[in-house]
Amino acid sequence: MVVEIRIDRVSKWFGGIKALDNVSLEVSRGEVVGLIGPNGSGKTTLLNILRCLLKPDRGWVEISGARLNGMDPERLADLGVASIYQFPRVIRDLTVAENVALGVLKRQKNLWRAELLAIEYLKDVGLGGKAHMMAAKLNRYEVRLMELARAMAMKPRVLLIDELLSGLSEEEQREIRGLVRSYLDSSGATAIWVEHAIGSLVREVDRLVVLNYGSLIADGEPEKVIRDQRVIEAYLGSYTIA
Repeated sequence: MVVEIRIDRVSKWFGGIKALDNVSLEVSRGEVVGLIGPNGSGKTTLLNILRCLLKPDRGWVEISGARLNGMDPERLADLGVASIYQFPRVIRDLTVAENVALGVLKRQKNLWRAELLAIEYLKDVGLGGKAHMMAAKLNRYEVRLMELARAMAMKPRVLLIDELLSGLSEEEQREIRGLVRSYLDSSGATAIWVEHAIGSLVREVDRLVVLNYGSLIADGEPEKVIRDQRVIEAYLGSYTIA
């Protein structure tokens, strides 16, 4: 298998606090890896290193064979990397289609054509009828759909997802899970997906990785990982799959 994401002995400190401790991980092309762990375990720090928003203090990371340490975050789009952030990034004064077109503009420089393409992606997630509505009028669920459409519009080789399901109802989570998995299956994109809704994540990822106090403590098949005693003690408590 071709390795799409390679993380090699990465450590990161914030003052005297070690956020990541010698973390190594490889993700194969087309693989969907779930990343879980308690608050402060280093999940978002690791994603932000992959997004080039942070630099590791030790070690290095690669995506599609390109070394990321010190790379300008703006160059990630050229590598085919798209992100969905924990806190929505919405330009409220633009329409829904214009927000999504910002993703399309990475590869389609004509604004009119970019907006037409954006509308097609909005139709794919069920928001075609709200394409010309101001983004400020969307509810939380619709905002998450819009952000998914924007990420899809970039046609990424690698998708980094941070708590896309947070704050949504069970039905809304189920709808978005299906859209994400359908897109990943059809596109062949590689993904690292962070969620607190662990039951949902277990069913949607090929592999589950667990961080605790900045260290990788488990990596493997999801249903086996959540029954690992180290994981139960660190994060899940008495959690079981329904």
